[in-house]
Amino acid sequence: IIKFCETIGFDYMGAVIWQKVTTCNTTGGASVMGSFPYPRNGILKLDYEFILIFKKQGITAPVTHEIREKSKMTTEEWNQYFSGHWNFAGEKQGKHLAMFPEELPKRLIKMFTFVGDTVLDPFLGSGTATLAAKNLSRNSVGYEINGNFLPFIKERVGCARSLFSEERAFEISKQEKITANFAEEIQELPYIFKDPIKVDKKIDPKKLQFGSKIDQDSGQREEYFTVKEVVSPELIKLSNGLTVRLLGIKQDVLKNGKATEYLVNKTQGQKVFMKYDQTKYDSENRLLCYLYLKNKTFVNAHLVKEGLVVVDTEMVFKYKEKFLELQNLEYAHNEK
Repeated sequence: IIKFCETIGFDYMGAVIWQKVTTCNTTGGASVMGSFPYPRNGILKLDYEFILIFKKQGITAPVTHEIREKSKMTTEEWNQYFSGHWNFAGEKQGKHLAMFPEELPKRLIKMFTFVGDTVLDPFLGSGTATLAAKNLSRNSVGYEINGNFLPFIKERVGCARSLFSEERAFEISKQEKITANFAEEIQELPYIFKDPIKVDKKIDPKKLQFGSKIDQDSGQREEYFTVKEVVSPELIKLSNGLTVRLLGIKQDVLKNGKATEYLVNKTQGQKVFMKYDQTKYDSENRLLCYLYLKNKTFVNAHLVKEGLVVVDTEMVFKYKEKFLELQNLEYAHNEK
């Protein structure tokens, strides 16, 4: 972003680090992530965002003394806003996926505009920047390509509740169909970022979101599925079409029929969810998981406990010792 903006003529003025309370999900899907409470594989909580500040080159229009006085900041505001670190809470995720608190655009608008100026928001979203501009006696223009957010934008800025006075008109216009070839337009840009690292997307994020919300159709934080098919005692096919391997176990060919029947009976009509370990995929790029019923029944462990599978001793995994203890107990019980 910095390289592109500098290439097209902006001056990069630095960045503000906004520290907030947020959620960062990995395949662990938890607020305390990684190997907690043990070293070495803890994962940093990304509770901050960068706000990049750019300045457009050129001569600015003169501002009257009256407008300058109306736009004045207090000493406290100046010291707080022009600090490199901001600390205030984020916005609770609602109907829009990337909502932020009004405090964020409020600070930026006061820092870089005068009363009566126009604020441009190219990603209108929930309309927070428009609301902040109105409250600070600035004009605003915003663009949003997702028409589904229009009712939410209206609610946010309060246009239906006469929030805008007669002097503050609220106008909605729809852009006509664009016939431009965006792929060709992109090639004409003065700078194009090319990532040297090819992303290997092993799992479709629409099928498995690891607790993250990536669009308005995403579900709750805990993802529940049903078992569509028991392929083998090791492999199950979920309702989202994904085939996963149960972690830490191997099939016992002499008991495959009983193990498969057990899995079918155990999961039939039940909601299930998954947890993960450090090793995420097997040699065939299938996702490895610990499978749980909605009531927290640990399916992998129960298969071992019932003597229907054997423990995968070649692999390192979190519950290896527990699985081996269950297996030894089962062997001891059968010898009596």
